[in-house]
Amino acid sequence: MKKWTKLLGVTLVFGMAAFALTGCGEKKPVDPQEPEKTAAFVVLEEDFGAENYAIGFRNGDIALGLEVQKQLDAMMEDGTAAEISNKWFGEDKMLKDVEYYEETEAAEDDNSLQNVLDKKTFVLGLDDSFPPMGFRDEENNIVGFDIDLATEVAKRMGVELVVQPIDWDAKEMELNSGKIDCIWNGMSVNDDRLAAMFIAKPYIGNRQIIIVPGDSDIKTIADLKDKVIGLQKGSSALDALNANEIAKDVKEVVEYPENVSAFMDLKAGRVDAFVVDEVVGKYIITNDAQTAEDGSAAK
Repeated sequence: MKKWTKLLGVTLVFGMAAFALTGCGEKKPVDPQEPEKTAAFVVLEEDFGAENYAIGFRNGDIALGLEVQKQLDAMMEDGTAAEISNKWFGEDKMLKDVEYYEETEAAEDDNSLQNVLDKKTFVLGLDDSFPPMGFRDEENNIVGFDIDLATEVAKRMGVELVVQPIDWDAKEMELNSGKIDCIWNGMSVNDDRLAAMFIAKPYIGNRQIIIVPGDSDIKTIADLKDKVIGLQKGSSALDALNANEIAKDVKEVVEYPENVSAFMDLKAGRVDAFVVDEVVGKYIITNDAQTAEDGSAAK
């Protein structure tokens, strides 16, 4: 039985965690908690919606979903998940001791786990431009926090992880077609996704934020009136905007296939504000500031 009443409570408890993101490689990023002092972009202080990230499986693939969750729980217990979190966030952001959203037992005729074990591959679907959860590095390899978690889970299951980029706006169709075994890429939990997929537990908290240029006259959510908003198509950012009363007063909402394009249009002045997951948005502006700093130093 689906635990519908638990979703809002769990989200409010865990979704407000603040993310002190670090960069990758040898670059030392600016402080993402104070972007107004270190970068050309700022994050509005007002809350725009707390949420949790979780992994989505086909509704009937409960055995597979529970096995993946079992391995994640073991990784939290032995410290492996904390090590991965520290690598990407500088601290342990894993949600522990949280309740299951849905079923905790699989049906006897559920062969989803055995099918993955038999084919010896576990196919993960993702948007490959969603840093730091899953994205392409300078050598075009798909890396990220979720990729590291999933790689360790697959290793413990005795199968090979296969990372498959998908159209995020068509993620449910990609999953139900059988092309992928799960959606694991900073996917926010909401009631529609709980109905469309099997989701065991949340594993990390998040919230939606609004990013604007440092010299913008947008200081509050109310200032979005008559402004052009950029965000990813089919994302929880769109849900957050539509759930806010300001949605009826914005001038236009421009939807992009991925977040990087939305940010580039913010830089170019084609949109006035960028709504995005905090983990992604702060990563993007932190690394943008670092790139600008490195470029200035090289001159």
